[in-house]
Amino acid sequence: MEAAAELIVEKGWEATTAAEIGRRAGYSRTMVHARFGGKEAILEDFLQEYVGRLNPNPNPQATGMDQVLAHIDRIRDLYAHDPDVLRAMFVSTFESMKTTSPLRERVSDQLTGGIANVADGLRKGQRDNSVRQGIDLGRAVSDITAVFFGIAFLWIALPTGFDLDTELTHARDRILRDYGA
Repeated sequence: MEAAAELIVEKGWEATTAAEIGRRAGYSRTMVHARFGGKEAILEDFLQEYVGRLNPNPNPQATGMDQVLAHIDRIRDLYAHDPDVLRAMFVSTFESMKTTSPLRERVSDQLTGGIANVADGLRKGQRDNSVRQGIDLGRAVSDITAVFFGIAFLWIALPTGFDLDTELTHARDRILRDYGA
C-alpha cells in the first residue's frame, strides 16, 4: 500500500499501473496480481485501508462538538504519523472529481458520509450544549467542510511553506470559537 500511496502522489491513480506498484514495492507483477488481483483490487484496498480513515466514526460518549472536531483531529493524527499516506489520500480524493475517475462514486459516498457526521455532530452538540444554539446548521456544515478541504488543497498544491498542522490547529480553534457553546 505504501508503494501505491507514493505513486498516487507522484502520478495520480489513473496513470499508475499495477506493474509500477509491484516494482516500487519490490514484487513482481505476478506477485502483485496474485496478492491483490490487479490494479482495481489495489485501489479497493487503498480506499478501504487509508481513505476511510479520514472519516472518523461517531463516538457515542463524545460531545457533539468533539464529534465535529474529530475530523480535524483525525487529519492531524494521520499527518503526525504518516504524512506521505495522508498526502496520497488527499491527492486521490481530488483526482476522483474527474467524471471518468473510478474513484468518483466511492469518494463521493465517503465525503457525503463525512458531511453527514459533521451535521449530526452539530445537532448533537446543540442537544448536549457543546454547540451554540441558533446557528444556521447548513451554513456551519458548509463552512466546516470548506475549511477541511481548503486546507487540504493548499497543502497539496503548495507543499513547501504550508504548515498543515498549524493551519488545522487554527481552523480547530476558529470552529470552537464560532460554533462552540
